[in-house]
Amino acid sequence: MKKGLIIGGGLVLAAAIVLFILKPWKNLDNHIVIPYIAHQQPLIDPHLPSSIPLSDKLDEVLFDGLFNVSATRGGITYEDGLAELVDIRKGNRAYEVVLRLKPRKKWHNSYEIKTNEDGETVIEDKKAVYFTARDLNFTLRRIQRLGSLSPDFLLLSQSMERLEFSGPDDNNEIIFRFKPIRDWSSDDIKEMLSFKILPYDSDVMAREYTDGTGPYMDAGRETEGIHFLKNPAETANVEHVDLKPFIDNSTYTTELNNGNINVLLSTPYGALSPILDDTSDFFVKSNISTTNFALLFNTQRLNREQRKALRALINNKVVMERFFKVGSPQQRHIVDYKGNRDNYDDYLNYSLFPSTSYYVEENIVEPLKDKGTPDLSLLPDSIVIQATLNFGYREEYSDLIEIFNDPALFSGRLRARAVNNEELKKGNYDALLIAISGYRNNFFFNLYNIFLREPDLSLHKINLVTDSDGKGNRSFNTASFAGDNNFFRLDLSAQGDEYNDIYTLLDYVYGFMSTREVSDRHEYARRIDLLDQEMALGSWLFSLPSTAYFSRQFDEKSINLYGHAAQLSTIEKWREKK
Repeated sequence: MKKGLIIGGGLVLAAAIVLFILKPWKNLDNHIVIPYIAHQQPLIDPHLPSSIPLSDKLDEVLFDGLFNVSATRGGITYEDGLAELVDIRKGNRAYEVVLRLKPRKKWHNSYEIKTNEDGETVIEDKKAVYFTARDLNFTLRRIQRLGSLSPDFLLLSQSMERLEFSGPDDNNEIIFRFKPIRDWSSDDIKEMLSFKILPYDSDVMAREYTDGTGPYMDAGRETEGIHFLKNPAETANVEHVDLKPFIDNSTYTTELNNGNINVLLSTPYGALSPILDDTSDFFVKSNISTTNFALLFNTQRLNREQRKALRALINNKVVMERFFKVGSPQQRHIVDYKGNRDNYDDYLNYSLFPSTSYYVEENIVEPLKDKGTPDLSLLPDSIVIQATLNFGYREEYSDLIEIFNDPALFSGRLRARAVNNEELKKGNYDALLIAISGYRNNFFFNLYNIFLREPDLSLHKINLVTDSDGKGNRSFNTASFAGDNNFFRLDLSAQGDEYNDIYTLLDYVYGFMSTREVSDRHEYARRIDLLDQEMALGSWLFSLPSTAYFSRQFDEKSINLYGHAAQLSTIEKWREKK
């Protein structure tokens, strides 16, 4: 009998060991573990974009907006965050949007994270600090101060009369006034008011922000990673979120396969991973592309006819098929959020408005697909292309550089090389290879991010200069295009052959970004696209698929990615398999 028990116990132990080896994620129970590059530690600022993609994704972990953009299996949804929508009143000059604030939402500093005698982490209550209208007012003032550096400012300043509200009244209701630029639906309103809220006593220009009301609390940074704990006041299903550092991202898929992490938010090339091909251990989710690759032409080194010839020379379909190794044994397979597989052509771009953008999908612009035959006699013997590998997409840039340097392609005219950020800022290139990230699939497309961004990839600065007439009306200043302050080296500081068209471009871009009327925005988009077709400012290559992997530790049905909802927008709903 005892022998039978010993044998039986041995078999159970052996089975457990085998299970641990085959399913190593079991030692990550109750933890969501996400990798990051050790020397690119994420710093979280919910109102400023970061050169480290994970930083922006973590906004959803720590913070709430008045409303939160989320995802379901079939689409985008908008959930109450720190407010609920009461009414939308349409007037002649504005839409009045009535919200009721939620006064019982606690800030994370209402709790203290401690280690008890047994070495266990515990959360204890402190004096409760509740969200108030004062916090909302501070947040709006901060966004206003950041100006065009903040995508939230660009959205809000286009949609609201002023970045302010009236109230609250005795019922804790406040009123925003939205510009009558469209028939505002409840979902439109909620998307505009999904900016993240900070406590009123925050430093306006802090290096990082960690106090929020969101589903997880910052639990500190150590050499082995960054830790977040479930907010006791919220309903997250998994207790811990851990960020684990690695030397570089080339090993992420292996680390997931070996069970050292259980979530991978991006893959090289946005492609499906052959290492993670076992669907019994992993599942894959996709959302809409928010990054596209382009070659931006230097207008000071190439005249218009040369730029047209270069645009005609570069076949983006050839580039993309080489990039994904289409038709070879090493083909990089892709899948989109609708379940379509290997639909590479859907990611090709023919305009500065990507093919997945609202302006192309709604046929507002008609991209130029027939670029003609290149006149090589117009081009210099060598076209210098520069890119920097230090701010994300290292593998993608490296492969694209190799493709452009292939003498069998593009008549052997291209000379692509990787340079550091300081060299890139000098503008000694004919074309700049760049990944343009963060565009949304709605009519608030951020053209400043393309035309007015400072050519320094270590920061995100928009060089918009405006003048005021003293009556509250603003207009653009030609100093916005100063030659060395944008990727295209567009210059209005002196007269030149293209001065009038460059001036018109700035006029259209500013008009697009500032107009109150949707119909005007559509017309500006059409004109900008047509002007770019004539000026040949770049070669618009392709968008990058957005692919994420998850361990079967999690219930696949609990994790939803869809459209432009952030990848971590539903993190509090993720569940482990029972």
